[in-house]
Amino acid sequence: MKQLKFLIPIIAVCLMFGTGRASAQWTVIDPSNIAQSIVNNSKSLVQESQTATHMVKNFQETVKIYQQAKKYYDALQSVNNLVRDARKVQQTILMLGNISGYYVNNFQKMLTDPNFTSAELSAIA
Repeated sequence: MKQLKFLIPIIAVCLMFGTGRASAQWTVIDPSNIAQSIVNNSKSLVQESQTATHMVKNFQETVKIYQQAKKYYDALQSVNNLVRDARKVQQTILMLGNISGYYVNNFQKMLTDPNFTSAELSAIA
């Protein structure tokens, strides 16, 4: 135990003298690396800007194509409606022709029928 009591102060003294003065290290800055990073970032921004510009131009072309196709479709739709209306007119004229034909044929039959008087035939006509 005596040896331990003597050994502890010696170790403490050695540790006190063994510690040196602590000093901080200077910050190392590489200006060329910072400059290169700035150049790379600016090139990247320019490239992204050009890509965005190309995308906008492509979208505008797509809008133009869509508008042209819509005009063409609307024109076809109006022609389709015109043809549909023309068919309705054609069917109406044919129906009126058929009705007129029925009237003429039946009126001729009535003219030859002895059961109708001339006053009745003129009223029907």
